[in-house]
Amino acid sequence: MEFFEKNGFYIGDRHFLIMLASDVNTRDGLGWQLFETVSNELVLLLELFRNDDSKKMEFVTYSPISIPFEALEVIVNDFSSKGGRDFVVD
Repeated sequence: MEFFEKNGFYIGDRHFLIMLASDVNTRDGLGWQLFETVSNELVLLLELFRNDDSKKMEFVTYSPISIPFEALEVIVNDFSSKGGRDFVVD
């Protein structure tokens, strides 16, 4: 995994980070993961995943926490503009 932006972004006093994750083990594709810094720890909130095998986009939430709409806009825009919608053809 790698941090998309070194320092992430803030919405109000909340700090968010986007990480890219490549997966070829149980599923084949690329994921955009949204983390929040909570009490100096990273908490995985959600993932947008481009599944190259099934040719589907997947949206999964992980933590029961309120996510600002603005944070969703940031990750969806990044996903769309940086190749998240471009399936890899084998």
